[in-house]
Amino acid sequence: MENDKEIVQKLFDDVSARSGIPRIDLSDDNSAALPFGEGMLLHVHYRAEIPEVDFTVPIGSVPKRKKASVYERLLSANFYWVGTQGATLSYQNDLDEVIIQFREDTANLTAERLQSVMEGFLSVAMKWKERLARMIEGADEEDDSVEEDVQALSAAGDGLDDGGMVRFEA
Repeated sequence: MENDKEIVQKLFDDVSARSGIPRIDLSDDNSAALPFGEGMLLHVHYRAEIPEVDFTVPIGSVPKRKKASVYERLLSANFYWVGTQGATLSYQNDLDEVIIQFREDTANLTAERLQSVMEGFLSVAMKWKERLARMIEGADEEDDSVEEDVQALSAAGDGLDDGGMVRFEA
């Protein structure tokens, strides 16, 4: 009989086979990393004790002089996860890095659902990396609404389909 880690690994293998993305091979500590986009890195961690899969992407550092204003906007976007489409923006102190995270329960997870979650999360991460860069540059200061965050996430961009989603294709 397979253990839960083997089942989750098979789901990642199915997503890879279906989509053509590189294989996500969970290590002994149940983690893996997958490069995507322009210099971005998806960290994956399977937590067997819960059980869930955590997805994390570092999206940038904020200069000290901008931290208060940028962090206020990031917190606003987290409110009921409206500006992040269910993901969570946070700050990883030891790396001085803003990160975006998403958790998915593995109880009834299918390869189709996993692929959809990954595509959606990576799309949101890419949008927030761009948005964070604009906040730091000051090009985004006049608008501090969550509604703008939602609109930014639903807009199409390079490498995205009309729905603003990254699509893995075989």
